[in-house]
Amino acid sequence: MKKTFLVVILCVLSFGGGWVFHYCYPPAGPPLQTKMIRRWALERTLKLRQERLSQVVIVKEEDMVGYSRRLLRFRWQKVPLEAYLLVPKKGKRFAGILAIHGHHTTKEDVVSETQSPFDVNFGVRLVNGGSCVLVPDIPFARDLAKEDQIALNLIMNGNNLMGMRVSYLRTLVDHLSSLSFVDPKRIGCVGWSMGGGLALYLSAVDQRIRVVAISSYFGTYRDTVMRRRQTTDNYIPGILNIGEMADVACLISPRFLWIEGGEQDPEFPTEAFVKGIEGVKNCYRGYERRLKFELFPGGHRFRGEGIEEWFQRCL
Repeated sequence: MKKTFLVVILCVLSFGGGWVFHYCYPPAGPPLQTKMIRRWALERTLKLRQERLSQVVIVKEEDMVGYSRRLLRFRWQKVPLEAYLLVPKKGKRFAGILAIHGHHTTKEDVVSETQSPFDVNFGVRLVNGGSCVLVPDIPFARDLAKEDQIALNLIMNGNNLMGMRVSYLRTLVDHLSSLSFVDPKRIGCVGWSMGGGLALYLSAVDQRIRVVAISSYFGTYRDTVMRRRQTTDNYIPGILNIGEMADVACLISPRFLWIEGGEQDPEFPTEAFVKGIEGVKNCYRGYERRLKFELFPGGHRFRGEGIEEWFQRCL
């Protein structure tokens, strides 16, 4: 009886110890890595840092139809930056959405009441849908020559601009979640082009973000940034050790994920988009209703058909 009991105990300890060892030290190769290990590896690859905003003040407030538009000014790593905060007039507590512009556009385009370049005025669309929307500056994005120099210098020092910006955006999620009129359990993120890439990486590492929309930034690394020269912020040393772009997106599952791309987008071509989507679909088995994707006619622009309803339903 005692021998049988000892054998059972040894079997349990052996099984448990093996499981713990496999969990903490998984075999090489992304398919066998757990989400926790892969997310930790992505954070290390991006070189993320814990930062805080400082000196946050409202410098201007405008009364718009159906919402107020506040201009915030603050510092991050001693860099002066701004963001718009769009707050609906109806209601007391709202879902909060971080809306991120891309290259060749600005936060002003995202909050534009009229036609904007590349149709990126999704900030206004979302606040009219009933959400509180934070639309920030992206550091060094307005001057591509300066951005390129900074990104290359960071790479030479073992860092990367994408990770620096993701660290910055996490502080904005902190701020958005802290507002008394925002429900911290209902946080979303949407981005176009460069902003889409930032939304991808931010949401992969920050599980507070419940709903994600990525526009004009999806495919495979091998068929996009490794195939044609793109802006230097897209180059992350060691990212292929994590896996493909779909493997990064899989860290978002089973949270709600929207991905769209243009059929004539030269930066993220159709074949790359389709390959990437196939990888993501594997991660959403059993959660298919939480994944929405579309390849629309046109090029590198924002479409977002039905995106207001998507955020309303999912948040």
